[in-house]
Amino acid sequence: MTSGVDISREWSKIKQKKMMKNFETLVAKVVIWADERGIFDAADPLAQLDKTQEELDETIEAVKQSEFDNPEVVDGIGDMLVTIIIAAKMMGLDPTHCLNVAYDEIKDRTGKMVDGKFIKDQ
Repeated sequence: MTSGVDISREWSKIKQKKMMKNFETLVAKVVIWADERGIFDAADPLAQLDKTQEELDETIEAVKQSEFDNPEVVDGIGDMLVTIIIAAKMMGLDPTHCLNVAYDEIKDRTGKMVDGKFIKDQ
């Protein structure tokens, strides 16, 4: 007999796979969009990361001035993801692989919250 916990875990796995597929599809769309606009031909990774910093600064200002569900905050986070995807591709990296590597590094990490930030244990 299958327990409710097993069913819940399986459902979570199915949802994770679907979300990852959606992420991969969006990454592909961003890459096509950037390619069609000549971004890969005209920019370099450092310039692209500078664009990411611009988007981060704008997002920080939006968060300081409003609620988190503000459309400007949502747009800023989305813009940062787009610029990071493009930068990764410029460097020959797969953004999904980069995210997987980062998750594997943090998944078992322990730490504590200090002044609103997670500080990892040494």
